[in-house]
Amino acid sequence: MKWADMAMMWTCVVLATLVGIVHPQCLTENDNLDIPPNSDLSSITDFGLDLFRELFPYNSTSSNFFFSPYSIWNALTLAYFGSGGQTQKELEEVLRVEGKVETLKMWRTLEFLYDVRQANKSDYTFNLANRAYFDLDVDLRPCVADILTSELRRVNFKEPDQAASEINEFVSNTTKGRIPLLVTPDQVSRATMVLANAAYFKGTWLYQFKPSQTRKDLFYETLEDYHRVPMMRQKGNFRHGVSEELGCHILELPYTGEAVSMYILLPPFISGENGFNRMVERINGTLLHMAFENMWRTQVEVFIPKFKLEQMVENELIMALNRMGISDLFDRRHANLTTFSPTADLSVGKSIHKAALEISEEGTEAAAATALISFRIARPAAPEQFKCNHPFLFVIYDNAAKNILFMGAYKNPKATS
Repeated sequence: MKWADMAMMWTCVVLATLVGIVHPQCLTENDNLDIPPNSDLSSITDFGLDLFRELFPYNSTSSNFFFSPYSIWNALTLAYFGSGGQTQKELEEVLRVEGKVETLKMWRTLEFLYDVRQANKSDYTFNLANRAYFDLDVDLRPCVADILTSELRRVNFKEPDQAASEINEFVSNTTKGRIPLLVTPDQVSRATMVLANAAYFKGTWLYQFKPSQTRKDLFYETLEDYHRVPMMRQKGNFRHGVSEELGCHILELPYTGEAVSMYILLPPFISGENGFNRMVERINGTLLHMAFENMWRTQVEVFIPKFKLEQMVENELIMALNRMGISDLFDRRHANLTTFSPTADLSVGKSIHKAALEISEEGTEAAAATALISFRIARPAAPEQFKCNHPFLFVIYDNAAKNILFMGAYKNPKATS
């Protein structure tokens, strides 16, 4: 099977400093690592939805958007483990976490969940990996290596070519080569710390679309502006729902194995852009999970564009996080990352997030990487058709963990992103 024939997703994020977690009493004064993990991931969902609103000018019709909130959440959580004082408080509020020990338990539980699935030869592929790169000159607390057992790496940022090569190799391996370059030597030449996350997903539809049924059809950017696009189509029994609170129809397209699905949120287009904007403004984790739980199986004819998206977000990510309430982490005068090192002057001065997606008849492949350098509508009848011929929101969702892995908006077939 050619890659061009398969849909895909991948993502990377990096947070870098410009100029270590721990055995007991390194995270807190009483690190009880025996507490049960938190199974409620609604906080991650709310963080991702808030960040989506800050990053994407959703009231614009000129662009699409795609990213992995889970990748960015992981990179920021690495920073949270090393934080203290006001920096820690800001991260706790925005990430919606309540303590380092509890968060570490949840972190490791999710890591174990995904590792076990892949070891059992899951019907889909989801790779997620984190790295905390510290310069050789940084005096790390000894306990950092005991907690960041698989994430910690020592590099010499005074040799930026070699350091960038190591980071990029990690990202490329995790994303199956879909993001071969995340950072450049110039970007890390003055770094003392790079916190990186990479994620990759590949899945085939449980009910595949037949390429012979894909035909050109109209996609309406607005009521006045439209384009002809390759539209995939099939008829079958799919889980469908209506969220009166969000003002949209929702369709589930499960991947083989049904542990992960794509959910498409399609607002009515009769009101043009208002329907999409109101849905985005209203959406939160509680309403989203409620909508997914209140769906029913029905016979419906599905029409979805075949498309690719690529996205790069750099320091817009820092600005978005500033607006959400994280400021000290990015300010060298106020950043407190003393859990990593009580003596090093650590802060985050650069951020990079890259993501890409391909949707085709057979399924989805995606990757991303991150670096830190109710309005109500009358309940409509179930449609005979679910036709995505106007702006829609979509999420790649882990049904078991109730976690958004990737999300995006498709609004303009002619947009570059």
